[in-house]
Amino acid sequence: MLFRIVIFWSLVWGPSLALPQYETVNVNVSTPVSNTRLNLTLADYKLSAFNGMQTTLTHGFYQTTCGSNLSFHYIDPAVWASATGTASKPILLLAHGYPESSYIWRALTQSLSERVPLFVPDQPGYGLSSPCVSGSDKLTFAHAIMEALQSVYGNTTVVLAGHDRGARTMHRAAVSIKEFPGITALGLFLADIVPFVEEFASFATPANATGYFHWSFLPQKSFATDVIMAYGGGNWVREILALGSGLSVTGIEMFQADDAWDVYANFFNQLSTTNASVYDYAAGATTDYDMEIADQAAGRKIAMPTHVLFSEYNLGRQFNVSEVWERWVDPSAGLTIEGIGGQKGHFIVEEAPDETLEQINNFLDRLGVDPS
Repeated sequence: MLFRIVIFWSLVWGPSLALPQYETVNVNVSTPVSNTRLNLTLADYKLSAFNGMQTTLTHGFYQTTCGSNLSFHYIDPAVWASATGTASKPILLLAHGYPESSYIWRALTQSLSERVPLFVPDQPGYGLSSPCVSGSDKLTFAHAIMEALQSVYGNTTVVLAGHDRGARTMHRAAVSIKEFPGITALGLFLADIVPFVEEFASFATPANATGYFHWSFLPQKSFATDVIMAYGGGNWVREILALGSGLSVTGIEMFQADDAWDVYANFFNQLSTTNASVYDYAAGATTDYDMEIADQAAGRKIAMPTHVLFSEYNLGRQFNVSEVWERWVDPSAGLTIEGIGGQKGHFIVEEAPDETLEQINNFLDRLGVDPS
């Protein structure tokens, strides 16, 4: 590691080497202006689905009030007709995490779409979505996503689900659900997270602090962006994906399937994506953290049925996951928690898609969603 740091330092600040030339402004990578490194073939992926006459989810964009031109994949409302967005056929909102995109759900969308309508966004600044200009906190992200969702479905009933940063956006949406008029949320599904406050508190343990080193590095904003781009955004992504993976050979093979790592690396080769992501983490260390502190002080907790899926190899080694979430979910809401073993890592949706699908379907059963 020391050798890598020395080489890295010389690449960034060595006297004979200049910083690499890359895009100097944030642009929407869906309509690239100067994102010359973007491989459009990798970026323009499809998510398989039951979607009427189509075999993939429909892809669209919506210009949100935060400034993000939000990219999303969805089931056409006509597919389920009048049942769309009802308690029996709620919109299942699937939000991705860092350093990824909506592509994380590729192994689940076919099966899930045969049961419920799906709405699968790229979070602001990630994938093909441009960043919000009014903020990068999770409430701002949630507003952008809900605006885009309502542009398709209008006033509707949803189930909130997410992994990693997407789970944090959905957590905020659930606590602040009254801020989204016209949205009725039946439940919340979270994959492999604890709240910001709990994660930061765990950094008093050196193993946790070093394992999540990027939580302290990325909030350095422009400095972090410059360092990552000097190293190569795609190279950085591959390192993070490898560090967060488990030890299961099968799990890693599924995680890397369908050119997934190439897809994520391709997005982070763009300054626009890398730069947006550091502001996401900066907000996590400030605004998002402060909002959670205020929630706890005011007794505001998740007040809807909640299920937490976690990696026993990752989150389960850091926390007593049940004990943590009991502090954040109202006892009357109904909290269920289930780990996934087999040395599957943090990127659990992709490392263990079958187990993830089973837990989502079990949660939908619990919410009374039509099984067929």
